[in-house]
Amino acid sequence: MATVRSAQTAEAASVRASTPHKQRKPWFSILLFIGPALALYTLFLLVPVLTTFYNSLYRIEPIGGELTATFVGLDNYVEALTKDKWFGQYAVPNTIIWALVGPVLEMTVATLLALILYFKTPFHRLFRAVWFTPILISGVVVGWLFRWVFNPDWGPLTLFVEGLGLEPLNWLVDVPLASVIVVHFWRTFGFSMVILLAGLSSISDELVEAARIDGAGTWKVILYILLPLLRGTFVNVLILSFIGKMSAFDTVFVLTDGGPMHRSETVATWVYTRTWNWRGLDLGYPSAMAVIWFLVIFIVTLLLQRYLQRRETLEF
Repeated sequence: MATVRSAQTAEAASVRASTPHKQRKPWFSILLFIGPALALYTLFLLVPVLTTFYNSLYRIEPIGGELTATFVGLDNYVEALTKDKWFGQYAVPNTIIWALVGPVLEMTVATLLALILYFKTPFHRLFRAVWFTPILISGVVVGWLFRWVFNPDWGPLTLFVEGLGLEPLNWLVDVPLASVIVVHFWRTFGFSMVILLAGLSSISDELVEAARIDGAGTWKVILYILLPLLRGTFVNVLILSFIGKMSAFDTVFVLTDGGPMHRSETVATWVYTRTWNWRGLDLGYPSAMAVIWFLVIFIVTLLLQRYLQRRETLEF
C-alpha cells in the first residue's frame, strides 16, 4: 500500500513538474523599454495631431496681444472646400499630380536599379552607395543644392544645355512643378531601391536556379520569377511613396516656396503660408486644411492597400 502511494505521489510530482507554470509578465521591464519611445510618440505625434483636430474647429487670432480662440464649428472646413481658390485650384491639383507622377517614376527607376544590384553587375557595391546617398541628405540641403544647379545664369544644368547648343530654361520659373518632382525623386529613389533590393534578396535562390536549369534567360527570370514574387514589396513601396509625395514640404519650400504664382504650390506649403505668411495669424483655418488632407491621405491609403492586396491574393 505504501508502495502504491509512493508511486502516485511521484507521478503527481512528475505531472506538476512537466506542467508549465503561468508566469507573470515583467511589466516593469516592458515599460522600462517601451516607455521612453511611447512618451516621445505621445508628445511629438499624438498630442500635435489631436491639437490640430481641436484647433480646426476654432478661429485662433491674436487679439490684445494674446491668442484668442473663437469656436466656429465647421466654418473653416467650408471655407477650405468652397471659398479658398488657392487651395482648390493650385495646392490640391499640384499635389495630386505629384502623387500620381512621382511614385510611377520612382518605382520604375528604383526597380531597375534594384535589379542591377541584385544581379551583381560590375561596381555594384559602388553603385549601391552612390544611389543610396541622396536619401541621407537633408531635404533643405538638397533644395539649396538644386537652386544652384538650376540657376539660369551660371548653373551647371544651364551651362550643359548651352553646351549642346540649345536654349536653356529658367527651370524654377518655366517648369517649377516638374523641377520639384525631379529633385524630390533624386532624393528619395534610393530608399525605394533599398526596400526592393531587400525584397529581391529574400527570394529563394533555388527558384532562380531551377528556372535557369529549365532554360530561362535573365529577362524571363525577371518577368516570370522575380517581379511576380516582388508584388507584396511593390505594394508597400508604392504606398510609402504615395504618402511621401502627398505630404512633401521641405524640398518644394526651399526650391520655389510654392511659386511662381502658386504654380508649384502644394497642400503642405499652402498650410504653412496661411499660418505664417498671411495677412493675419490664424491657426484654426490651416489646421482645418491639414485635417482635410490627413483624411484624404488616410482614406486613399486604405483603399490602395485593400485593392492592391486583394488583387495580389486573387492573382496568386
